[in-house]
Amino acid sequence: MAIAAAFSMMSAFFMGGLYVSGALGVVALLLMKLFNISNPNLWNIMGNRAWEGSTNFVLIAIPLFVLMGELVLRSGIAERMYAVLSRWLVFIPGGLIHSNIASCAVFAACAGSSVATAATISRVALPAFRQRGYNERLVIGSLAAGGTLGILIPPSIGLVLYGLIVGESIGRLFLAGFVPGAILAVTFMIMIVIASKIWPGIAPKEELVTWRLRFVGLISLLPIAFLVFAVLGSIYFGFATPTEAAAAGVTGALFLTLAGNSGMLVASLAAGLVRRFPLLPRAVKTSLDDFRSARPVLPGQARRNVVHTVNILKESFLSTARTSAMILLILMAAFTLQFAFAAVRISVDMAEWVAAFELTQLQLVLVLVVFYLVLGTFMESYSMMLTTLPILIPVLSDANVDKVWFGIIMVILLEAAQISPPQGMALYVLHGARRDTDREIAEYEGVLAKTGTINDVFVGVLPFMVCMFVVIGLVIAFPELATWLPDQAKGGR
Repeated sequence: MAIAAAFSMMSAFFMGGLYVSGALGVVALLLMKLFNISNPNLWNIMGNRAWEGSTNFVLIAIPLFVLMGELVLRSGIAERMYAVLSRWLVFIPGGLIHSNIASCAVFAACAGSSVATAATISRVALPAFRQRGYNERLVIGSLAAGGTLGILIPPSIGLVLYGLIVGESIGRLFLAGFVPGAILAVTFMIMIVIASKIWPGIAPKEELVTWRLRFVGLISLLPIAFLVFAVLGSIYFGFATPTEAAAAGVTGALFLTLAGNSGMLVASLAAGLVRRFPLLPRAVKTSLDDFRSARPVLPGQARRNVVHTVNILKESFLSTARTSAMILLILMAAFTLQFAFAAVRISVDMAEWVAAFELTQLQLVLVLVVFYLVLGTFMESYSMMLTTLPILIPVLSDANVDKVWFGIIMVILLEAAQISPPQGMALYVLHGARRDTDREIAEYEGVLAKTGTINDVFVGVLPFMVCMFVVIGLVIAFPELATWLPDQAKGGR
């Protein structure tokens, strides 16, 4: 009775367009009232549970990871990174499409958000593909699927939320997501190679770049490598908790943003100041003069750089505040709902009902995989996770399911939900980016803009969803893919 009432109310609120946080919170309060939970102590405990959950130290990692991604997104690093990776991957059948997957995988290690990853790489990649005649469906599908890596490859906001709800170590979850995330990216690339071999026309051959240009370009990847090492390395070696690692990542991203927009200006001004020292050797002064002449400080350049940097910081902070507020409100409502489910015995009843079927651990996980695949076709990924986890926690505990292992499976399912027609958010982000690109190209060429339908995006992601199912099968068959690295690490905190 309580389960039916809860899901009926949730369905009504979601279909009515109520915000997720509002829907979860109202359902929790109505359940407590409908089933006569009148003990004031329980109401106080529910309030304390929501408050304590929302003031958890680990939660600071969410806005920090979001801010790190926003800074990297706006700093121009993504454009340079994409150009460098394309030089190294064009020789593989499929050409530049592999750059989409590789760039998304690397960017995901800094952004932590699938939507931000897909939006950023698509803005960089789409104009290049239009000029070269690639199959548009495969290109869009690779961008959508590659973007979903942001929710699996650490740092992942999805894994932070999962860890907070189930009470699992965020550090262990981050480390558990690394190997499956890399395998998923490689699986995407293998599928692109196979498709390019079967249908050569979908990806024209690219001109190879000299080895010198390839190695010189690697310098542009050093900032991203620095951020990834600062975040993941500090967790793996036990130097920092995920929250402390997030703070280090934000510091690095802030430095790179400032350096990227003002670095050459500062270097030129510094060279001018050092040039004034009378004791400098003539050869050093000549070198400084050459540097300054190659990078002159133009009139108004300093002011423009400062204004541009301030705008980047302002937009990053505002976007971080909006995203973090949305996530934290949903999380607070989820804690309230979790307590309400326990108070009206929904969690216990569900665990007993599942136990009555006497399913093995493998059978239970397979049933949950099918359940989430169906749910993902009409429900947003984070809403799906935070709505169902409060019920599933006792079920998983009774079946002795490893929560780290199941968390990785669940996050891959959330990835599939983000590109599942017709509800997947990443699909509409990519369609919007494609429309904007077509409009910009049309304005430049002086012609009418022509954009394909959303159905092209729906069709393009289907092969990549098959790859996700393959990786889910591998993680289920070989749990060590998710559990080996956390077990080896010193810092699974």
